[in-house]
Formats: sequence, C-alpha cells, structure tokens
Amino acid sequence: MAAISLAAIVAGLSCAPSAMAEPRDDFLDELATLNVILPGATQTDTMQAGYYTCDSLRHGVTVLDAMDAAERDFRLSPGQGTLFVSAATTNLCPDFAG
Repeated sequence: MAAISLAAIVAGLSCAPSAMAEPRDDFLDELATLNVILPGATQTDTMQAGYYTCDSLRHGVTVLDAMDAAERDFRLSPGQGTLFVSAATTNLCPDFAG
C-alpha cells in the first residue's frame, strides 16, 4: 500500500508545473513573439543589450532616447526600439518600469 501511495505522489509531482520562467527566458520569448531580432546577435548578445538598456535608463537616459539608441546601436528595424525597450523594462528591470 505504501508503494502505491509513493508512486501516486511521484506521478503527481512529475505532472506539476515547472518552476516559473526566468526573466531572461521571458525577455527572449517576448522578443521572439514580437519578431524583434538583433541582426547577427546571439542570445547572450541580446541579453547584454537588454541589460545595457536597463542600465542606461537607470542612469538617466530617457525612454525615448533609449528607444532611438536601441534602433541605432542594435541595428533594429524602425519602430522596434519601442518593443525592445518595453520588453527589457518589463522583464529585466521591472523596478524601472514600475
């Protein structure tokens, strides 16, 4: 009887939802959903660009300037700077977005 109960618990745990996604994963997923691609960039490069954007905002760069800088510096298509900065502030530096 104990073996059956243990088996039921183990089966229940294997069906439990996985841990919450990391901000990194959420950021990359959001960019993929929005089709925002940094030309020639790896995932690591993209993460560094996101954290760089957060740091810039924390050091006084305006949101509009950060959007322009993202398009210029990361070679994003026109209009994608807005999406990039939004994804960064939502997922990587929500303390800034709040």
